[in-house]
Amino acid sequence: MSDSITIYCPEAGPRHSYIFDLIFKELLGVNYEYTNGVEQAHLNYSNLQAAGLQCVPHSLLSENHIRPLDIDSLADWGDTKCFFKTGSGDLPYDIFAAAFYLVTRYEEYLRFEADAHNRFPAFSSILVKCDVISEPLVNQWAIKLRETLLAHYPSLSFKPRTFEYVSTIDIDQTWQYRHKGWVRNSLGFLRDFKNGKWGDLKDRLSALSGLTDDSFFNFDWQLAVHQKYNTRVNYFMLLGDYGRFDKNIHHTNTEFRKLIQDLSKIPQNQVGIHPSYHSNTDYKRVEKELNRLKNILNADITKSRQHFLMHQMPETYANLDKLGITEEHTMGYSTHLGFRAGIAAPFLWYDLASNRVTKMRLMPFCAMDITPLHYMRQNPSEAIATLKELMNKVKAVDGLFISLWHNESLSESGRWKSWRKVYEQMIAYAHHIRSTSD
Repeated sequence: MSDSITIYCPEAGPRHSYIFDLIFKELLGVNYEYTNGVEQAHLNYSNLQAAGLQCVPHSLLSENHIRPLDIDSLADWGDTKCFFKTGSGDLPYDIFAAAFYLVTRYEEYLRFEADAHNRFPAFSSILVKCDVISEPLVNQWAIKLRETLLAHYPSLSFKPRTFEYVSTIDIDQTWQYRHKGWVRNSLGFLRDFKNGKWGDLKDRLSALSGLTDDSFFNFDWQLAVHQKYNTRVNYFMLLGDYGRFDKNIHHTNTEFRKLIQDLSKIPQNQVGIHPSYHSNTDYKRVEKELNRLKNILNADITKSRQHFLMHQMPETYANLDKLGITEEHTMGYSTHLGFRAGIAAPFLWYDLASNRVTKMRLMPFCAMDITPLHYMRQNPSEAIATLKELMNKVKAVDGLFISLWHNESLSESGRWKSWRKVYEQMIAYAHHIRSTSD
């Protein structure tokens, strides 16, 4: 059995090594090495005609700049779709260049029409335009590559992957009513009264008087359900100064700090920073908020996700990388379920602006609570079915399924009435898949 792939790639550069590392080492579990002799190569990644398995390269990996690329469609390739057609050989598409285009978020460096929050909108993505956002394409391409290599070289050995699930929960507002002070609650009283929201007014009075629990503070329920299904959870804490889009409790609040500390002590939990709305291009602001969490936990913080998914390429990631974040969770959309980078697996961020790979690993989420409820207009039963279908696609490639929920969406109040069961059945299904895969 051979435990290494030999690749003939006469123009090998940093882009080649990055995508070969991702596909061979991380997705297929096999090492690779370059060879100077095309006849000795398992994979001939060049225009040179020779015996064996050839992939005719697109120019993208040999370039050092960023330019508009003419990609307006994806073509069928068996049970998947691809682009950058080569038109020859057993690999009719340059999957390496195509994968590089998707995972580096190449299109987000180009000119686009931003959404209301100045973000790259899903509708601008080739994956949404071609209706393949719900397909983990890069994983599918890696599997087709493995099958093709084994057909040519049966002695090759690949380490199998296993399905993984991680829950992530953003804490934008720890409490709905409590600990917000008399000014904010007085304004809330007036707003509820003016708008005739008598149910909200009753809930506010009941929670503030201690007659009922504050519905957003549902962490005991979370702990119970996570322990029941042996679920790993990453919590992201908003510690930004109060503003229009940043409305959490002040970072000095004793009860808030205690919650953060208590969450971090649970073995299956990890706590990260949730940089505020205006922090995506403001290094000093992120640094300040990161130091607040470090102070609360007396520990280094290495995980992060942007509030409102506020993100601009490459500034947001560059700042986080400089601040020591090694695991970043913003890669996904609120408007669409699926795979923003076309992949259901972690991957290192490649900074196209400096044409280099970094040490910061991107953790793409594929399902957010607000998507089925608000953007897809689904009821809880429909949402459960949709999430299970998406999870089956991740299981088919033995990939990573990351969900993004909020403590608010687990509150069983307001628009989230009856949506706890969506979350619980989602993690129960993930537990079932993991259990039957062992």
